[in-house]
Formats: sequence, structure tokens, C-alpha cells
Amino acid sequence: MKKLQVYVLKEFFPPFLLSLGLFTFVMLLDKLLDLLDMIVSKGVPMVIVGEIFLLLLPSMVAVVIPMGVLAGILIAVGRMSGDLEITAMKAGGASIYHIMFPLGMVSLIISAVLVVFNNSVLPEANHIARNLLLDVGTMRPTARIEPGMFVEEVENYRILVQEKDDLTGKLLGVIIHSNTPGAPARTITAMEGTMVPVGANHLRLTLENGQMHEKGRTSGYRYATFSTYILDIARSEELVRHDRSSRGDREMSAEQMGLFVDSLRQRRILLIDSISSTSETFLVSAASADNPVVLGDSTRRVRNARAWLTSTSTDLILLGEQVDNLRQNIGKYNVEIHKKYSIPLACLVFVLLGVPLGLSSKHSNTGLAVTMSLVFILVYYFFLIGGEQLADRGRIPAWFAMWAPNILLGALGIHLTFRSLREGHPVPLPDFRELMDKLRQRKRNR
Repeated sequence: MKKLQVYVLKEFFPPFLLSLGLFTFVMLLDKLLDLLDMIVSKGVPMVIVGEIFLLLLPSMVAVVIPMGVLAGILIAVGRMSGDLEITAMKAGGASIYHIMFPLGMVSLIISAVLVVFNNSVLPEANHIARNLLLDVGTMRPTARIEPGMFVEEVENYRILVQEKDDLTGKLLGVIIHSNTPGAPARTITAMEGTMVPVGANHLRLTLENGQMHEKGRTSGYRYATFSTYILDIARSEELVRHDRSSRGDREMSAEQMGLFVDSLRQRRILLIDSISSTSETFLVSAASADNPVVLGDSTRRVRNARAWLTSTSTDLILLGEQVDNLRQNIGKYNVEIHKKYSIPLACLVFVLLGVPLGLSSKHSNTGLAVTMSLVFILVYYFFLIGGEQLADRGRIPAWFAMWAPNILLGALGIHLTFRSLREGHPVPLPDFRELMDKLRQRKRNR
């Protein structure tokens, strides 16, 4: 039986690696276009773009490995079933368990490695990639300008544009907030403008048809309109790397996120206590004889009561919103914690699902196997993404959102496995070769 199990693994690894490369390439297509745009339109050096590309690979590998496991099993088992090798194995005394055992052990090892990968390599790669993208934005501000989003990487400036043409460098709907040390705060708006490099260390922003609002500490408020205004912005031609301590949820391990969630829970408890104490203080003051409502004449009492109620209700509303935001953040981080384990363990689920589906194939058909794997992968990630959205809104628990796809597809896999033990072909898949032959025969008869 050991030779049989080794043979099954030899049949599994080539399609697994092939599927891994195929799925990775498909996921890279969108990123490659963005990276090429950084080189061609925004002038970012190829070496830096190549580094960004390598740092983005871990986030894709973490997703495509379970996909490759399912496709590899479907192709390998489907080929053996189509070539009647499974029938020969059963005639020699082997069962479906002798096929599932080596695949299950390999998938368990892959899952364990992927869990370690998700909690060590992936967070660091995401953190370095984010820092590098921010540093590139400081080096080349045009590379970070996105329509409808404030760019804050340019020192002393916040820039917002409504539309941008990467080929011509033209900007539409420009808003600039300037906070240069020693100068008054200034807001500049313009209908359009262009940003071009001038020398090694400056960018020249030419604005047209705009307004300038300026407020100084001593000069007061000033307003002016202009037809053309030129603004020189200092920049760094060399890439200056910064190691920022702040991390997002994709840049933390499960342990780091767990500690952060604990701190959020403590803050939430303190805010809830503040709501209780504010309400109690209001009720005690309302019942006492020295509350603001009893002071002064009737007009003043009404005004005091209104101001008192407004102040207290505003405090309670703000505290309630902070509590709700903390609850959502706790759910968001809990989702990421469970995701670091649920996606790797999907490899085991896909073994339970892939083997019986592969046994259902009457002929060796790689295209059908890849199509089936894509269908179940789409179903899996549809439930995963939908559950994540619901968990972020607090509709369902985070653990259920991330583990429900594994539970559902795992239960389906167990059901199909027992059916394959009784019937051999648990799912009546269509024979596309026979369908094609029938269509050809009909064309000939016509």
C-alpha cells in the first residue's frame, strides 16, 4: 500500500504545482497592469517596482495554495479514474481511504506551513510593501495621487484632485492645503493644473482659474483669485525608506491582533462605564436642588435646560458612537484572526471534496477538473467574503463567518465520500466526449 500512496502523491504534485502557477498568474494580471503603469506613466524605477512585485506575492500565495490543492486533486484523481486505475486499485483490495490518506497528510502539512506563513512572512511582507508604497509616494508624488483621495505623503501639503490624466499630467478639480512652517495656513483651489518635475529636487504645479484662501495669526483672513498660479514643491529624488511602527490588520500576526483586540475591549469597557457615569450624574443633578434649570427666571431656566440637555445628549451620543466603532473594529480584527487559520485548513476540506468529485469523472479531462475547481473555489470565497462583510457589520460572529465555508463544504465532502464508497461515482457528471460525439453524429445525419 505504501507504493500505492507514493504513486498517488506523484500524480498529485505536478498538477498541483501547475495549478498553483496558473492561479497565481491570473491573480497577478491586475497587479501587473498597475505596476507597469507605475513604470511607464509615473516614472518609478524598475528595481523598486520589482521589489513591490515580490512583496505582493506572499498575499497571493496565501490564497492560491488551497485553490491549487483542489485543482491538483481533481486533475490527478480524475485522470486515474478515467484511465481505470482506480478500478484496478479497488480490484487489488485498495479503497478510497488509501487514496485520501496520503493526500490528507500532505494537505495537513501544507495547512500547518500556511498557518505559520500567514502569521510570520505575510504580515511582514505586507508591512514592508505598505511602507515602500508610502516612500515611493514621497519620492514621486504623482505616483500616489489618486482621484478623489487626499495625498498626504508630500511634506507640508495635502493634495486632492477630482480627475487625473496620467499621460499628459493634467489635473482637474485641484484642492491643496498648505501648512508650511513659518507661513500662514493656505488653501488653494483650481479648476485644472499640471504637475511636472523641475530639476532634481522640485516639482512644479501650475494651477489655472482658481482661488486662494489664507489665514494668518496677525494678518487675518485674505482671499484672492488667479488665472495662473505656480507652486514649487520640494521632493526627494532618492528613495528614503522609513520604518513606520503603525500596522493595519493585514500587517499583524494572530497573536498581535489578539493583544490589540484585548486593548480595544478594555477601551470599550471604559467608554461604557463613562456612559453609565454620565447618565447617573445627569439623573442625580436633575433630582438635586442646585441643577441649572432652577436658576434664574423662566426664560433663563428654559435656555439653561435646553443647553444642559443638549450638552448631555451630545456627550452620550459621541460616547455611544465610539463604543459602536470599537465594536466594529473588534469584529474586523477577529475576522482577520480566524481567517489566518480557516483558509489554510480549507486544504483539508478540499481533499474531502476533491477525491469523490475526481472519482466521478468518467474520462481524464483536465479542462473539466479545472472548471469544477473554479466553481467550488468561487462558492467558497463567495461565502467567505459575504461572511466577512456581515461580521464586520456585527450581524454574525466572526468565527462563524470565517469557518462556515469550511463547515458547509466539509460536510458536503464527507457526504460525497460516503456515497463514493457505496456507488463508486458519487456525482453523475456529464460525459462531454459522448455529448460532442452525439453532436457530430447529428451534423452528419443532416
